[in-house]
Order: sequence, then C-alpha cells, then structure tokens
Amino acid sequence: VSTQSTWGISMAFSAHKTEEEKKEYFDTKDEIEEKVAELVQLIKQSKSFIAFTGAGISTAAGVPDYRSGQNTVLATGAGVWEKQASSIRPKGTEKDKDKEVKAFTKTSQGVDFVLPTVTHMAFLSLMEAGYLKYIISQNADGLHRKSGIPPDKLTELHGNGNIEKCKKCGQVYLREYQVRTAEQPHDHLTGEKCSVVGCNGDLYDTIVNLGEPLAEKDLQEGFDRCTNADLCLVIGTSLRVIPSGDMPATTPKCGGKLIIANLQKTPLDSEAAINIHGFSDVIMKCIVDQLGLEVKPFMLTRTLRVSFLEEGKKTDKSLKVEIIDDKGNSCPLLTRVVVKIGSNSSAIEKEPFIFTIKEAVSLVNLTLFFQGHYGEPPATICIQTAEKKTLLYSLELNPTKQTKTEWDN
Repeated sequence: VSTQSTWGISMAFSAHKTEEEKKEYFDTKDEIEEKVAELVQLIKQSKSFIAFTGAGISTAAGVPDYRSGQNTVLATGAGVWEKQASSIRPKGTEKDKDKEVKAFTKTSQGVDFVLPTVTHMAFLSLMEAGYLKYIISQNADGLHRKSGIPPDKLTELHGNGNIEKCKKCGQVYLREYQVRTAEQPHDHLTGEKCSVVGCNGDLYDTIVNLGEPLAEKDLQEGFDRCTNADLCLVIGTSLRVIPSGDMPATTPKCGGKLIIANLQKTPLDSEAAINIHGFSDVIMKCIVDQLGLEVKPFMLTRTLRVSFLEEGKKTDKSLKVEIIDDKGNSCPLLTRVVVKIGSNSSAIEKEPFIFTIKEAVSLVNLTLFFQGHYGEPPATICIQTAEKKTLLYSLELNPTKQTKTEWDN
C-alpha cells in the first residue's frame, strides 16, 4: 500500500469537471430503509466495523463541503473547490494555487461555534453500544471530538482546528474554539505558550494545509484500520483526495465489505457492497433506529476546578477558579467570576481568578461568566470550602435548546 504523504497540491483543479460528477442522487425513503436494513445486518455481524467520514457529514452544521456543484440542494451552497474552480484560470498559476491554500485555510478555521450533527451523535451512539470500533476522518472541523468520540478511537487525517500542540514537550490542548491565528498557510504558530511547568514552549495548530505532508502515524493508522476492517462505512465524501481517498479501497481488497453513503458518485462505487444516496443525517438516524439505539443530544460540558493556594495569612484561604480540559489543562473560557459570601459579593474581572476568604468561611457562591461561544448563560455554583482540597465540578448544558437558562451540575 502506498503511503504518499503530501495531499492536494492543486485541489481547485481537482474539483468535479463534468455535470455528471457534480450530479446529486437521492434514494427514496423506502430504498434507504431497505439498504440500511441490509447494512444493519452487516453491522451486527461485524467484529471490526469502522467509519470513514468526509465534509458531507458537517454540512448540516453549516460547514461547507468541497465539491458540491453550483446547483446543490445543500443550504451551504457550492463547495469550496467548486467556487475556486469557477473563479480562476484553467491552467492555474502559483498565485492561483496560493489563493486556493488560503481559501482552504479559511474554511478549515471558520467553524468556531458549530455543533455536532445528528450524524456525529449517531456515531457516538454506535461506538458506545460497541458496534463501531474506530473513525477515520478527513475533516478538520473538530466535530467528532466535540461529540464525545475518544481520541484513541479517532484519526483526524487533516488535523483538528480546536487542537494546539507544544512541539517542545508534546502537550496537547483541546480548545472549545478554533485555535488557528496565522495569516500564512504554512505558518502554524498560534501565539500561545505551553502551560506545563518548566516548558513555556510555543503552541502550534494541527491543521494540515494544501501541499503539506500528512502525519505518517495518522496515514499508516488509516491504511491499517481500513485494511483490517471487515466492514467500512464511507459517508459524506466523494473520495477524491489522495492519499486518504485510497484508504477505503483496501477494505474490499482484503475481504471486507465497503459501504458508501454519499450524494454524489465516487470512484469506489463499483467496489461497494451497498451504495446509499441521501443526506448523512437521514441515513445515520435510520441506522441507529433500526439497531434500537438512540441519538443523544449534544451536551456542552465543562469542568470547574477550585484549588487552594498555599499563600497569604494563616487566618485566610486563597482559592483559584478555572475551567480545565480533559487533561487538566486550564482553558481560557471565563471572562468574569463573582464571589458571594452571605450578602457580600465582589467581582474578579480578569485571569487569574483568585480570591481570598477568611478561614472560618465554609460556604461560597460563585457565578461564572463565559466567553459565550455558544450563547451560554452564567453558571452559579455553591462550593464547600471547609476542607482545603481541590474541588471539581462538572457542568452540563444543552446548547440546542432555544432557552438556555440553567447549567446542570
């Protein structure tokens, strides 16, 4: 298997060129249910079921794909490469290629506050139920991780716009927001520093832009997973990006079943045991329903850490308030913290959010104000401070509700 590691040198010129390539196909409701019923039987029999996902699964979240035609039914409109191909000369110049790279970079980082779709949450249900073993994704929108897919069950071939990494010590930071700040396509510095004690290294985004090599580890993982899978569901991709698009082809070559679900035709349609044409959300909801499972709503979760600091007078207690990620790293999501003790309250307007109370105080009310990435309201928490130990609180909110009034904790 070839593991050529540089992708998409000129992707606008690999946009669909004929109307037949751009054409979108739709199975009837009955056809989808019939095909899904066949797929569900394969899922139940599978020992190594994997999914291979593309931009088409995120269009329902408002993220544009790359190759939808000008006449697409999708609300996100024509794909990025389709728009680029229609605005530059056929032969292309270096200036045109630079324009493409910048367009891709802008698209990759322009998905700050979108939410996981039904498809993303359906994959989580399949994984939690033990059916789905792994996901390989070409998407950099971070929605698989947002949905709750564990990082050890996911390969993101083109990076994750929510992740920045320290090259000095290897620490990884998963953010709630897009981390890319660089203007130049091949500049990946985010401007942030590593918070690991003694490190202070520069942080870099993980996006793989046009002409840049895919990580060999991710590339090999993708080919290995597809080669060893007895069932591979390809969904939301036309499989035109090489070398990642070659990965699913290894499943049928090695005796497994390939299933393709996409609006447009793909180069591997003839290799697939089943081809399903329809919207990703409709297909995935049908799969989950026929398996007797449930698509859970996306929940916004945050972890509050309250730490006691060894400083100040013996008669006082100093506490630090912060939101942390799944690795315990501090996340800059708070803009203000109001501390209330009895009838007295005071506000801390910037980081670090540290306050001091008397030793005798055992109950403190905190009101946390967030960056507002999802229009979330403040959260009020009552904390017990009698024992000087680190306190952790899990906060949960359904951001899809029209009235977001209260966090669960």
